[in-house]
Amino acid sequence: MIKKASLLTACSVTAFSAWAQDTSPDTLVVTANRFEQPRSTVLAPTTVVTRQDIDRWQSTSVNDVLRRLPGVDITQNGGSGQLSSIFIRGTNASHVLVLIDGVRLNLAGVSGSADLSQFPIALVQRVEYIRGPRSAVYGSDAIGGVVNIITTRDEPGTEISAGWGSNSYQNYDVSTQHNWGIRHG
Repeated sequence: MIKKASLLTACSVTAFSAWAQDTSPDTLVVTANRFEQPRSTVLAPTTVVTRQDIDRWQSTSVNDVLRRLPGVDITQNGGSGQLSSIFIRGTNASHVLVLIDGVRLNLAGVSGSADLSQFPIALVQRVEYIRGPRSAVYGSDAIGGVVNIITTRDEPGTEISAGWGSNSYQNYDVSTQHNWGIRHG
């Protein structure tokens, strides 16, 4: 009797764990290898932050979003809007590659790091964060990791947002995206 009960318990636990697996279709596209592919086929350790996550976290800047990612440290010289630097897993800020829609953002100045303090959060639709060294794919700037900020939306249109807070903090954002459909022919 005990053997039957333990066998039944083992089968039911296995059935529940198999049922709990995610069966939703994998629609999120990640560009960890410089081309779009489903997230389930990406071998690099990635974290993807969607627009819904950004809204749920009530982030007021790109730096607020990046602070929530594992292994990312943000330093800021002064208050809101001042120069900031991104450090991934203890590497230098110049070893973090920042892309905007797949285009390199890092500056060739003294520090070589990207400053995202002035980038409007209203434009961000998705953030792809690739942890670890990706210099074989992206070059020597990607020793610490890669942050790819996607700004394009699925649907064209206009968004207007406003925010306010304590100590005279105010935030106003307007973003628009339209497809004009110019044809040659």
